[in-house]
Amino acid sequence: MTVERNRRPAHAATLPRALAATALLLMLPYGVAAQTGGQAAAPPATAAPSASDLAKQTQNPIASLISVPIQGNWDMGVGDRGATGTLVNVQPVMPFAISKSTNVILRVIMPLLSQPLESGGPRLNGMGDVVLSTFFSPSAPSRVIWGVGPVMLLPTATNGALGSEKFGIGPTAVALVQPGNWTIGMLANQIWSTSGAADRSDINTTYLQPFVNYNLGNGVAVGVSAEATANWKADGDTWSSPLLFSLSKVTLLGKRPVNFSMAAGPTFGPDAGPDWRFRFAAVLLFPR
Repeated sequence: MTVERNRRPAHAATLPRALAATALLLMLPYGVAAQTGGQAAAPPATAAPSASDLAKQTQNPIASLISVPIQGNWDMGVGDRGATGTLVNVQPVMPFAISKSTNVILRVIMPLLSQPLESGGPRLNGMGDVVLSTFFSPSAPSRVIWGVGPVMLLPTATNGALGSEKFGIGPTAVALVQPGNWTIGMLANQIWSTSGAADRSDINTTYLQPFVNYNLGNGVAVGVSAEATANWKADGDTWSSPLLFSLSKVTLLGKRPVNFSMAAGPTFGPDAGPDWRFRFAAVLLFPR
């Protein structure tokens, strides 16, 4: 349109108008090229991570991924009555960078319990002691992913029978590798009590969580893990642990990616403890 308007009859044209028309014709291709070139040079929008990518990130306890796991556990065969205890863990994970080379990952475990009494009376319901772990991890990618830091036990139980009434502290560490479709690793901590109720036993516990996961694709994974706890102050059996076999799937709940998982397996430990654990969990994911 612009070209046609400037092509006037020769007898009506003047030198200034001709020069103006020439300049306009020269600028028009440049303007169009600049527009299309500018659009092509704009950085592409960051693609949302795939379900398989998110599945592998959820298997990494110190991934750079904000998540809120809500984990329901049913422990069956507790005590002589063979009762069932319920444990719901709310476990937010909050990673952030403190420098160009180091990330900090905060992991909180807030337990909500409903435990049967051996006498068969009313169940004990309430919140247990909170465990707060802080991991310092290199931000640069490497074959071995690792993090170390302090762990704290906070005496937040709403009932003395559901907690230790002790404040505890100690070291924690995690290390894992993710070759191909695999995730293989170990999380561990050691807690000693430093203060608290004088009439309650001191705390000296070790926690070991080895885990192996295999990703089948499309956000589906299978895995096996142990959650072994050693109570070094116990008079009888020191170790107790469920051995859990799991199946998980990352999907969308509305627009929010969520990792749903189920797990079950036997529990080894004191005779008064449970024989079997069943778990259902939903992990709300907030990819960056």
